[in-house]
Amino acid sequence: MNFNYLILLIAKFFYKLFPIGKTRIFNLIIKLSIKNWKYSYYNVKIINQNFNDLTYRLSLGGGYGDYYSNYLKKLSNKFIFLDFGSNLGIYSLISNRNKSCKYIYAFDPLPMIKKIILENFKLNNVRGKFFNIGIYKKDIRKKLYISKNHSGSSSLIRGSKSQDYIKVQFKNSIFLKKEISNLKKKKFIIKIDVEGVEYDIIKELKKINILDNTFSIFLEIRAPNANFKKQKISTLLKKYNIVLKKFVKPHDYLYEKL
Repeated sequence: MNFNYLILLIAKFFYKLFPIGKTRIFNLIIKLSIKNWKYSYYNVKIINQNFNDLTYRLSLGGGYGDYYSNYLKKLSNKFIFLDFGSNLGIYSLISNRNKSCKYIYAFDPLPMIKKIILENFKLNNVRGKFFNIGIYKKDIRKKLYISKNHSGSSSLIRGSKSQDYIKVQFKNSIFLKKEISNLKKKKFIIKIDVEGVEYDIIKELKKINILDNTFSIFLEIRAPNANFKKQKISTLLKKYNIVLKKFVKPHDYLYEKL
């Protein structure tokens, strides 16, 4: 047993012991790890990053809960994982641990995330590719509003906590079709966390006929107008017999094919 794994076991013990502050407690203990990486609560290796980044702390300390990670672990049929808004790639890394996952395509337009996710992929021997672009309805360079201390909250939509912006590259369905056109007979598991443009991505997937072979879509839908966004997405997906299976508080939704 290596030292970092021993620290993981200790951190998980205390995580389960305390009713509140679990993520914070886990992260305090996991800091005792050595080398340039740590085990995440989700049993994957993550390259060391700045602890000021909330996304890193959540990914490291199990702040996203267990529902979707357990879901990915239990999938038994062969699948391709599409990760839109991957950030450092926590769900791609979890999917990779499932032998039924045959390949991963991860997308995130943040330039500063490229080195991190590629190192995470290498650490975990990920079978897949990372694209340092966003998917959108147009092939365009566009403003992406960012938060200095929460890399996962970057969005095309300007928010009260994300006044700064950078220009990044977005690609549309034509790019997607080129990359995954040879996978038409495969089954897809899709995760979408793109801070407000979920519907645009699903429409791009529709254009290249991926939804016919999609088993599930896990996505985040936030305010404002969360109910309207959910209804719009649900109506589109229903045409492909993909319906809402589970609402995971406070803002995640799992859709599955009937």
